[in-house]
Formats: sequence, structure tokens, C-alpha cells
Amino acid sequence: MKKLFVLIVLMAGIVWGAEAQSKGITFEQTKEWKKVLKKAKKEKKLIFIDCYTSWCGPCKMLSSQVFTREDVGNQFNADFVNVKYDMEKDADGVMLKDKFEVKAFPTLVFVDPNTQQVVHKMVGAGSAEWLMEGGKIAKDPQNNLSGLTKRYEAGERTTDLLSRYLTALSSAYMQEKQGAVAAEYLNALSDDEIVTKDNWELIKKNVSDPLSKPIRQVIANIGRFYEVAGKEVVDYKLENSIKGAVAEITYWRSGNGEFDEARNAELIKLLQSLDYAFIPGALASLYTAEYVRKGDYKGMLNSMREAFKYNVFRNGEEQMYFQNNIEALAGCDDKTLVQEGIDWIDARCAQTKDYFAKANLMNSKARLLTKNGDTLGADKAKMEEEKYNAEGEKRSGGKAVRAIRMN
Repeated sequence: MKKLFVLIVLMAGIVWGAEAQSKGITFEQTKEWKKVLKKAKKEKKLIFIDCYTSWCGPCKMLSSQVFTREDVGNQFNADFVNVKYDMEKDADGVMLKDKFEVKAFPTLVFVDPNTQQVVHKMVGAGSAEWLMEGGKIAKDPQNNLSGLTKRYEAGERTTDLLSRYLTALSSAYMQEKQGAVAAEYLNALSDDEIVTKDNWELIKKNVSDPLSKPIRQVIANIGRFYEVAGKEVVDYKLENSIKGAVAEITYWRSGNGEFDEARNAELIKLLQSLDYAFIPGALASLYTAEYVRKGDYKGMLNSMREAFKYNVFRNGEEQMYFQNNIEALAGCDDKTLVQEGIDWIDARCAQTKDYFAKANLMNSKARLLTKNGDTLGADKAKMEEEKYNAEGEKRSGGKAVRAIRMN
């Protein structure tokens, strides 16, 4: 009787495990690409590939929270042959990473087994609904990435096609192609032609350069775009576009390649013609950056004082402006000027009540003290940085963390 009970329990466990596994996506046990191809050809299905790495957090989220959903499993098990590859450890995974141009993780690829060509690609992680919709599109030969590309290359230029194609390119993280497609269409439009709701959506999603023709047309026809899309939405897009271009210039350093002086001058000219609350701060950043590029650190410090004198920054932007420029003193060989920067850091640290900001300032101070050869002082500043960071986390109740610096 006891043996019979144990047997029943074991069988129940096996059945339960099989049932649990069947609720989500069933991935092939084999890692041999040739075998996967053979099965997909036989079943006349596309291949769905989860391209992951062992260290990828979003990959793990998909694996544990999305792939395990019953509705996801029902759809993908019926429509695809499913396979997972560690793109760094599995032999065929390494091969397929290059073959399918996988550059970020997670990347989800849908492949035609007969041609071994990608018909659709999704980069990143999303909800179960996001994945299921992507699976439906992958099966649509007219509207998956491959189909849209063929339609575009055949000369189709309807707004619906462009919207779908640009969305697919964005999903596949094909940014260069996405920008080229958007530019080709939008750059050909006159002022009267471009002011439509559909064209605004294309600009909003696909154009970020304030010096591009579409953004300049938005600026030139601002009132008409306000009517089409709303003042708040249009102004938000313009502000983000301009700030992005300004940041690209202000964060430039000599190791980043040749500096584009013509673009810098053109951007300054554009900003000088605009009247938004954030423009003075953007211009101050560009003016100060010129001193940094020239290695004129005394001029840089004077430019910074001028900017703070007239209070040109808003929404906490002065902190980023201060740190980006004060840390440029790490390239200065004049110890007196570097010390001037260190003293200014101490003054700002005493004034701010934000403990994460204090931690960042101590990080900058450590860099400058190291530049001046004061290693003991630098170590002390790093200890202060850790103390302020811990206090910031404590005061937030663990709900806020300081952004990690990568340099």
C-alpha cells in the first residue's frame, strides 16, 4: 500500500510538471540549429528565437514572467518552433548572433526556415500582450519587418506604410535605417504638406535633430502645429530635441573624435532666434563648452560664474551643468585653478540639501584632488561620497537610489 501511494505521488508530480510546462512557451530541447531548421520546415512554421545572455536582467524577466504565461504559450506553441540560445555560450548561439546581427539583449527573432532570413525582430522586453502582438505581426507577410521593407523598396509611400515600417524599425532597434526612412519622406514635404496630424506623429517618433528640415519646419510653422498636436506636446518635443543636441556638444571631449564647429555655430544661431524659458541655460552651456574645448579653464570658470549670476538654469539643470564643467578641470595643469574648482565644489556641497547631489559633488572633488596629487584628500572625498550616498538612500526609505556613474 505504501509503495502504491508513493507511485501515485510521483505520477501526479510528473503530470503536474508537464502541465505547468505546457502552460507557457515550449522551447526545443536541442541547441543544434540544423535540427531546429529541419523541424520548422517539416511543420511549415516560422522559428521564434529568444536571444539572451546569462547576465541580462530583462531576459530573465521575459523568461520568468512572459514566456510562462498560458496565453503566450498557446499562441507561440501553435504558430512557431521555439528555441532559446545563450548568445555568448551556446555554439550555435554565437554563430546566429552574427548571422542575424544581434547587438542588444534581449533580442527576439522570427526566422523563415526555408531562407534562414529574419522576417521580424523585436529588441528589448515588454509585456505578454506586447510579445503576442509581435508574434501576430511576424506571421503577417505584408506587415512584418521583411514585408514592410519589400513594400518600401518597391516604392510604396503611404502614411500607413511609413508609420508601420518606422515602428517595425524602431522595434528592431535599426536606428540608422529608421532615421533615413523618416528623413527621405519628411524632407520632401513642403510647409503646407507637412502640417498634418499623421506627419506630426512621424516627426515626434522619428526625428530628434533640431537642425533637421522637419524640426525647422515645425519651428517655422509653430502655430499651425499647435493646432494639429497641441502646444504642450509640440513644445515638449522641441525642448527635448534641442537639449539633446546641446548635450551632445557640451559633453564632447577631445577623445570623442573631430568636433563639428559648423554644427555648433548653426545650433547657437538657431537658439538665439528662439524664445523659450530653457534657451538661456542651453546657450550658457554651449558658450561654456567652447572654453573647455579650447583648454581655457580660467575662461571656463568665469563663464560658469556669469551663468550662475544671471540664474539661467531651471528644474535642477544647474547641477549637471556645474559638474560637467567643473570636472573638465581634471585636464588642467594649473593647480591653482584646479584648487579653485575644489573650493567651489565645497561651497556648493555646503549649500545643497540633496544628499545624492552631495555624493556626486564629492565624486567630482575626488577627481580634482587626484589631479592635484592629493591622494589622501581624494580618499577622504570618496569616503564622504559613500556617506552622503548612504544617507540619501536612508532618507528616501530605500525608494530612491543614486544613478551609477560609468566613468
